[in-house]
Amino acid sequence: MEGAGLVQLVEGRYRPTGAALVHFGAPLGHSGSDHVRIDVGEHERILGTITEELVARHHGTLAPETVHAFVLESYQLLASRATVRRHLPQLTARFAADRLSALASIQLPGPAADVLFVCVRNAGRSQIAAALMRSAAGESVRIRTAGSAPAAQVDPVVGAELTRLGVGQLTEFPRPLTDEVVRASAVVVTMGCGDACPVIPGPRYVDWEVPDPVGRPAHEVRGIISDIRDRVGALLVELGVATG
Repeated sequence: MEGAGLVQLVEGRYRPTGAALVHFGAPLGHSGSDHVRIDVGEHERILGTITEELVARHHGTLAPETVHAFVLESYQLLASRATVRRHLPQLTARFAADRLSALASIQLPGPAADVLFVCVRNAGRSQIAAALMRSAAGESVRIRTAGSAPAAQVDPVVGAELTRLGVGQLTEFPRPLTDEVVRASAVVVTMGCGDACPVIPGPRYVDWEVPDPVGRPAHEVRGIISDIRDRVGALLVELGVATG
């Protein structure tokens, strides 16, 4: 785990390394003169509840300080681009849970393969690829998505076309690209992100040259979905994953 640069084993518990503190900020929730308070406003209580639930979920694997730091940093990442704050706690809970799951899986890999789809806004190509792979592979693959500059929501035309195909419910809210989800992945598929995705030893990197569907008419989006479906099918064959 120390090779991942995020946590280290101390007295049987995983705690942030120095690199993690630089990247994610000092873990909060303990006293000290160097304590840096993040203003979460009216959401402080519910974020505390979220942290408690995630601490319990990762008991024995991740230290409470690590969980606390990730919840607050996840909140900040989402709040920095949110136009409406009402749903921030719910989105933070999902985002932090996914990131912590990725962090834990680096140390405790499961039987499923991990695939990360990345595009610029996490509103089109990566969402299409993830929805199609989830539909085809089920739980045989752990699938995550991220964007180098995430949008506020999935593109409406993309969402409508995926719903027409019966997989619209398999999309997720656009989320920022973070270090631990890259490290947890066996395969990282990039689509139009350029150098934004960190290249870390370990994952296999694949770049798909697929047009961005965001803002395009429905008939063009359908063509892009068809292209991505073929690529997803080929990748599943390479991974040796049976499809339903």
